[in-house]
Amino acid sequence: MPLVIHWFRAFVWTLASEQLAAGWMLRREVPALRRVGLIAVANLASHPAVWLIFPELGVGLGWTRWETLLISEVWAFGLEALIYGLFLGPGRARTAVYTSTLANGLSLSLGLALRALGLPL
Repeated sequence: MPLVIHWFRAFVWTLASEQLAAGWMLRREVPALRRVGLIAVANLASHPAVWLIFPELGVGLGWTRWETLLISEVWAFGLEALIYGLFLGPGRARTAVYTSTLANGLSLSLGLALRALGLPL
């Protein structure tokens, strides 16, 4: 299967789980349609690098699979928290961090669970 197809399947799973988690966290902060768009933008900004850049970078730098996963997840968390924070505005950094933590925790857990069950992403 081409890498871009593999990435897209994982992106759909990630986006679905993060729409649930971040959508729930932001339900009182952001109107529904804007919430969907905001979460999609945050994921479009972070997810391609997690799947397409960090694995290659990790190989080039001699990182283990787990080091690559950790570094790429920190990247996703940080970038998404920044995007949420910029959208929510001053004084809402805590909400942005909590939202990114829950959303990325859920999507990572789901991805690892699916992989452990032998289901392809």
